[in-house]
Formats: sequence, structure tokens, C-alpha cells
Amino acid sequence: MRENGKVLIKDLEKKDKKAFSLWLQDVNVVKFLIDLFKISRKKDNVLNIPFGKNRKMFVLETEGGEKLGFCVLYDIDWQQKRSSMYIYIEKKENIEMDTAQEIVDLLLKRTALKYNLKDIEVHTKNIIFAKCFNKVEDFKKEEDGYSFKVALDNNTLSLNAAR
Repeated sequence: MRENGKVLIKDLEKKDKKAFSLWLQDVNVVKFLIDLFKISRKKDNVLNIPFGKNRKMFVLETEGGEKLGFCVLYDIDWQQKRSSMYIYIEKKENIEMDTAQEIVDLLLKRTALKYNLKDIEVHTKNIIFAKCFNKVEDFKKEEDGYSFKVALDNNTLSLNAAR
């Protein structure tokens, strides 16, 4: 688990099953997971998602243990240093800019720095995350949210990490 201010980021664990089950009530989450993982909504299948070297899943929560949402890093191309990212926040209308920026900074530290990624395609329901990156390209409003690409370099990472 990593801590940075008010938000924690950690690997998905069995004890997160209850919160994750609640997130499955959002049709966009179900659609994303079915498309990505080809799983059903069976009760016991929630944590049996076939992760591997090309998929990582993280839970976002407050210091007090309140689950905010999750992030999935997927389609990781280790040679090209590219990946896709899905960010889901349960209560998107309540997220403030400083919290969104903290989440992005944590995710960049946990993913881009750790896995040496240079390009990330981000998918999210909340436009506030696009405002947290310095270099946003190919911004699209889609039926179930937004997508955009972010080109990362050491300057971008240190700017975001310094916020």
C-alpha cells in the first residue's frame, strides 16, 4: 500500500470483494470488465479475474478506509512502453480537483515510474482526470465516459510528482 496525503493506492485483495461487488452495480464497470476480462457477474467470479503480466489492478481508498474506486492498468506493451488505464471513482460528482490530482500522481508513481511506461491511454467516466495531466492528446467524449492519451517523460512525471 502506498500513501500520499489523503488517498491510498493498493493492490486488489480478497477483503476488497464487497466494495468491488458494489462497483459492479455500475453498468459501465460491468461493460468494461466483460469486454476486458471476458467474465460474468457471478458472485464468486469477482476476484478470479485473469490478471497476469499485462494487467494490474489497484484499489483507491482514503486514509480512513473508505473505498473511492479502482484503477486497472491493462494491455501493457513492455517493449513499446505503452499501456491503457481505466480509472473508476464511485462518487464522481464528489471528487475535488486536489483529490483527482493526488490519485493521478499516485497512479503515475505506481505505474509509469515502476513499469517505465511512456504512453498511457486513459479511459474514465470523469473528465476531471484529463485536467490532471500536462500533455493530453486524442481527447474523445465517448458514450460511457472519456478517453485520451498521455505521453509521459521524466519532466511530466516530476512535475506531477511535485504537485
